[in-house]
Amino acid sequence: MDSGGGYECLVTIIVGFLIPSLVTAQQNPSISFISKEQVVEIGDSVELKCTTQYANDYTVTWIKIDPENQNNNLFISRGQTVNIPHSRYSVRVENPSSYYPSTTYILLVDKIHEVDTGRYSCQIVVGTANKITAETDVIVRIPPIISDNSTRSVITTVGSNVDLLCYAFGYPKPSISWRREKNKL
Repeated sequence: MDSGGGYECLVTIIVGFLIPSLVTAQQNPSISFISKEQVVEIGDSVELKCTTQYANDYTVTWIKIDPENQNNNLFISRGQTVNIPHSRYSVRVENPSSYYPSTTYILLVDKIHEVDTGRYSCQIVVGTANKITAETDVIVRIPPIISDNSTRSVITTVGSNVDLLCYAFGYPKPSISWRREKNKL
């Protein structure tokens, strides 16, 4: 046996051990699933799921987007750590294993308020200017309310025109109908 053949065998064994780790390192992180739009009632809880692939070496964040001013986005969590001092928010992570490529980050918002309506973003932070993003919406149902500036009473004379105004809001948008005493239109 010559010494050259021994080195070839050694090189093959070393390369054989290195190739699996190189293949794993070449996988790009991605988001394979994010919860669909959620419609909830005030006081309920909502659970948003974001499943990542090959993102174990990256930071995953949950953000509530401010559509009018990106500087006012609410950074809710970073990994499992909740960034805001409010007990209504929590994050749970499922399958956080370096051997399993899929990890699910679950954002739970408890005791929903009207201000929780909006777009939520799950992000894998790949670099300072490079993020992989998926978004979903939370819509909070708001019971219909008739505003105080609606017409309550009018004093008029026979034959005159009268404008009656009703300002109502809520979600879904309320349907407004008019009736007189004893349900006469």
